[in-house]
Amino acid sequence: MAASPAVSVVIPAYNAAAFIEATLATVAAQTFDDFEVIVIDDGSTDDTAAVAERFLKAHGLAGQTIKQPNKKIAGARNTGWRAARAPWIAFLDHDDAWYPNKLERTLKEIATHPDAELVCHNENVTEGGRLLRVCKNGPDWTPDMYERLLFKGNALSPSCVTVKREKLEEVGGFREDAQFNTVEDYDLWMRLAKVCRFHFFPEVLGDYHFEERGASRRIVYHHTNLEHLLRDHFRSLFGERPSLSQRLRIRRRLSGVYRSALGLLMTYGEAPQEQSRYARLMLREFPLDPKNVAKAVVWAARSVAHRG
Repeated sequence: MAASPAVSVVIPAYNAAAFIEATLATVAAQTFDDFEVIVIDDGSTDDTAAVAERFLKAHGLAGQTIKQPNKKIAGARNTGWRAARAPWIAFLDHDDAWYPNKLERTLKEIATHPDAELVCHNENVTEGGRLLRVCKNGPDWTPDMYERLLFKGNALSPSCVTVKREKLEEVGGFREDAQFNTVEDYDLWMRLAKVCRFHFFPEVLGDYHFEERGASRRIVYHHTNLEHLLRDHFRSLFGERPSLSQRLRIRRRLSGVYRSALGLLMTYGEAPQEQSRYARLMLREFPLDPKNVAKAVVWAARSVAHRG
C-alpha cells in the first residue's frame, strides 16, 4: 500500500463542469507535491465528475472523484475529509483558486508552529478577474477563541484552511442541518476553537471568486441562517436563561448581523422591504450602538431620496 500523503485536498463540487478544471489546475501547479485530491461531485446534473476524473488522470494527480446524491456543501466536505488518507486536510471550494506556493507555505508554517492544529492564511476577493479587496483572516489563537469568533464574527475562509484530520473527527466535521447552510464553516471553526489551536499567517495565497448574481436573495438567506446558528451557540454557551450582561452581549451581536444584512442590501440597492425590516430589527436589539444609529440614518436618508 502506498504511503499516506502529507495533505488531502478536499474539493466539493456542484455543477462545476465549466470551471472545475481551472480550479484543479491551481492544485496541479503546486510547488509542494505530497498531496492527494478528493473531488466530491455533490449530485451535479452536468459532467462535473467526468471532467474532474479526466483532469486527475491527465495530470497524474493522486486521488479520486466521489459521486453522491446532493447533500449540500457541508455533506460534500464531510464525505471528502472522511475519505482522506492524509493527517492534514486542506479545503478548496470548486470555483476558488490557490497560488502555486499555497501548500508549500502552509506546510512550512505547520513545521515552524508544531502546536498549531489549524492553519489559515489570507486571500484576495475577486470578481471577473478584478481585485475587490484582500480578506485578512485571523486574529491568532487566544484562550477565548471560541467566544471571540462567536461575538466578533467569522475570521476564516474555507479555501484558506488546513486542519488536522483528527480534530475534524473529534468535533464530528461540518453540521449538515439545512438551517446552517452557508454558515456551516463558521459553525465548524467555532467548535474547533474549543479543541484545537489556530495559527494565522498574513500571506495572500489564493483567490476567492465573488459572484454578484442573486445578491439580495442570498443575503437574506445567509443572514437568516447566521441568526439561527448564533442563537444555537448562545443557548449552548449561556443556557436558556442568560444573565442581563449576557443578554446585552447577545443583543449587540444580533444587531450586528442585522446591520450587516442592511448594509449589503443597501449596497446593491435591492429589496427595500427587507432593508426596512433589518433596520427595525437592528434598532430594536441595540438602539444605542453608534454604528447602528449611523447605519439607520444613512438608510433613512436614502429611502427618503428614493421615494422623492
